[in-house]
Amino acid sequence: MARDHADRASRGRQNDPAVLIGLAQTEALLAVAAAIDRLANVLGRRDTVEPPAEPGQTYRVADVRRQHPHAYERWTPLADAELLAAHRAGHDVTTLAETFGRQPSAIRSRLIRLDPAIGRPEPKLPGRG
Repeated sequence: MARDHADRASRGRQNDPAVLIGLAQTEALLAVAAAIDRLANVLGRRDTVEPPAEPGQTYRVADVRRQHPHAYERWTPLADAELLAAHRAGHDVTTLAETFGRQPSAIRSRLIRLDPAIGRPEPKLPGRG
């Protein structure tokens, strides 16, 4: 199909490098589109039927998300800024986990990633026990 279209468009310039490059790009894009369609069909079926748990697996993302709706989602720059601001305002990890819909461990990890000083213990002052 792509070759027929390219042949009609070239009108006798089948050996023109620009036409051949365009043809190769078109065929590659069609192959990618077909692969995406196949993948979408496979993923669509997988969403309706949950695969069995792997041996030794103790949780599923879907199970965790029942309690923490945003668990395992990517952090956005805006969410990072809001998390740091809320932490600096004095909110504890449990409150932040509820607010952001994430696990407390994810909140702690993200805070340390954003500001490594958060994970370091407070230095002990001389004479204070």
